Amino acid sequence: MHEIPHSDSEMLRGLARGDEGAFRTLFDRYWDAVYSTSLALTKSASMAEDIAQDVFTILWEKRAELPEVARLEGYLFITARNLIYTRFRKLASGDAYRRYVLQFLHEGGGQQADHAAEFRELEQCVMTAIRQLPPQQQRAFTLSRFEGMRHEEIATTMGVSRITIKSYIVQAIATLRKTLSNHPSGAMGALWALIFLS
Repeated sequence: MHEIPHSDSEMLRGLARGDEGAFRTLFDRYWDAVYSTSLALTKSASMAEDIAQDVFTILWEKRAELPEVARLEGYLFITARNLIYTRFRKLASGDAYRRYVLQFLHEGGGQQADHAAEFRELEQCVMTAIRQLPPQQQRAFTLSRFEGMRHEEIATTMGVSRITIKSYIVQAIATLRKTLSNHPSGAMGALWALIFLS
């Protein structure tokens, strides 16, 4: 049996230092397993992909804590399981909330002008954050969210692998979520995240 060229613990130490190469290595190593597990639990390809992306977003966001993780595979699968349980619990109310948000934004109301201005301010903040992403992340994210392209199409357009595209989008989402979490309007930040980063 051949030894893995770079152990998980070695990659986690690199990841904690912000090494994107280490992140991509772990991404390549575990994406299929996390996705397959999520698919088995959710029976939905689109939800499984969302869950897998969220797992790797969390991996990137919590990278400084990860050298303490003894078994990465277990950590990833527990994270996926918890996300799936949370998604199932919130699914019905989440759909209702999305409909409410969209209705709120498009119907008249006493404070609509104030909320619309606040929403435009948040939108501008997010667009500024997108422009500050590294060029490859920015392009992959924009093609995905604004042009509705699938990962395979983006990979062909950009001349890189589908896994690399997923890695770019995960890192872009992590950066944008951090930006939203620092926005003065937490409610509007959550609203934008629901619509834009879902």
